[in-house]
Amino acid sequence: MFLENKNNHKYIKISSRPAFTLIEALVFLFIFSVIVVTFYSVFSLGTGYIIESKNKLGALAVANEKMETVRNLKYDNIGLTTGIPAGSILENEDITVGTKTYHVKTIVQYVDDALDGVFPADPVPNDYKKVKITVFWGGFRGANSSVYLVSQFPPPGLETSSGDGILSINVTTSGGVGISQAHVHIINNDVSPKVDISQNTDNTGNLMFPGAKASQQGYELTVSKDGYETVSTVDPNAVDYLPNDPHASVIVGSLNPAVVTIDKLSDLKIKTIDYLDNSLPDISFHIKGGRELGTDSSVVPPVKVYNLDLNETTGPDGEKNFNDHSPGRQFFLTNIGSVSGHTLIGAIPISGFDATSATYKFSLLPDEVKTVEIKFAKNDADSLAVKVLNNNDNSPINNAQVKLTNGSGYNKTIATSFDGVAFFPESSDSFLPGTYNLEVTISGFVTYSSPVDISRLTTKEIKLNPE
Repeated sequence: MFLENKNNHKYIKISSRPAFTLIEALVFLFIFSVIVVTFYSVFSLGTGYIIESKNKLGALAVANEKMETVRNLKYDNIGLTTGIPAGSILENEDITVGTKTYHVKTIVQYVDDALDGVFPADPVPNDYKKVKITVFWGGFRGANSSVYLVSQFPPPGLETSSGDGILSINVTTSGGVGISQAHVHIINNDVSPKVDISQNTDNTGNLMFPGAKASQQGYELTVSKDGYETVSTVDPNAVDYLPNDPHASVIVGSLNPAVVTIDKLSDLKIKTIDYLDNSLPDISFHIKGGRELGTDSSVVPPVKVYNLDLNETTGPDGEKNFNDHSPGRQFFLTNIGSVSGHTLIGAIPISGFDATSATYKFSLLPDEVKTVEIKFAKNDADSLAVKVLNNNDNSPINNAQVKLTNGSGYNKTIATSFDGVAFFPESSDSFLPGTYNLEVTISGFVTYSSPVDISRLTTKEIKLNPE
């Protein structure tokens, strides 16, 4: 703004009012952004909960409508079109209300009420029917939501036997612990109407189906749960071995138990390395084991059939992974390939060794992460491989104490593994060629002691005499 003084000179008046600095402007923008984002988040969250509440009310309306439909059915028709007991209700269906689609799952079961005793004390185990209707929908923030209704339906007169049997399914670990909420899929195309239903076990790992139609090994069961192995029963006539998990049978008037064991999945890694832990790539081997499927009696002696029986090869990194695999008490490593300039010296850890077939044995526990190393020695490196055998039958001796010493202060004792092998040096040792004293001791056998000259890879077979 221009002003004039008494001499008519113009000058500019500078305002003393303070202005915003850059830092103040940035602080203001930050505070404004926080307010806007917070308001938007609260608004979005509130809108989401309103929509979710609306969806839940719609699901309850669908469940009530389906239950009312069931109440209007004749007692004999209260059942599933492919279930146990049989009836006119669909097990699974999709229903659209407005723009929202709901999935409806219905479960119908006979109940053997303890008030009048349970089978076999109560010869009529089908006291009444219980109907559970569950409505699912894609909920807020991507989560699956559900509501359910349960109702009981007594017979119109005195309870009468359905004239069928009871199928009792028990899902347990190999240790006998019941597994709750295991998913069980049941199929039987040999009965009328056909059965094709899915349900989850109760807290004890049990599912009970009074009113199951009679069938000789006709009920195919598939059992699964997140983190566990998936197991399906087998038709004995469709395989060339005697299965451990045949299809379930139902005999009229009887309780027919079917036990399926599943265990937590495990991770197994096979590594091929030298004794200094350097990777050796592309080495072939055969592996067998895991879940025992049954017994092949067509050969003598009979052999076990496992769900893993493959020829494999380690990769460029010297590893082969078997992730999310069924555990098992027995795994077998055989037919290990050769490596140029190297000699096989064993595998660790192992729980047994068959010298006749050169088979290394080990186990894999449920939920275990395990690495088995196949080790080789370099032929031109100074080292000693000692194999200790029983002189009576040439069988390998496990846990024999092999002591190696020399005049320069080397003093090391290594126990033989199940294959009877002890190898020197260990990865941390410094090892020189020369003359050493070798001593082998184990309870029940005569001690062996003798000098040994070591140059490059030296192998020594020692046969101990029993005392």
